[in-house]
Amino acid sequence: MKDRMIEVARFAQATEAEMLMNLLKSEGVDCYVRDGLSSNVIYGSALGNIVEAKVELLEKDVPQALDIMREYNYAIPDSILAFMEDEARLQNAGYAESEHLRKQKLSRKLSIVILVIIAMVILLILLNKVK
Repeated sequence: MKDRMIEVARFAQATEAEMLMNLLKSEGVDCYVRDGLSSNVIYGSALGNIVEAKVELLEKDVPQALDIMREYNYAIPDSILAFMEDEARLQNAGYAESEHLRKQKLSRKLSIVILVIIAMVILLILLNKVK
């Protein structure tokens, strides 16, 4: 996993996001709350008073955070579950690919050894005929 930031929860109110952030931090998961308020001030908002707050953390901490969120009955967004499945699929595919490459290299080495043995047998047969 890379060190990129992943959103694990989104709330309508910043206080709800801060509660989750405090829970995660108390369990040793470093995270922070990003809210839309600063974006609204800088860029303006057509939606008026609506401010979303997101809890974000490093990708490597997502599994631990999800376990904690499940334990405390927080809803896990489908996008995070899909993300975790994709990551698992990628890791498994990477393992399968490297396993396949390892087997391919081994079969090449065996082929070379067999060809060398065949060449030596042919050479011995030819040398015996010359005598």
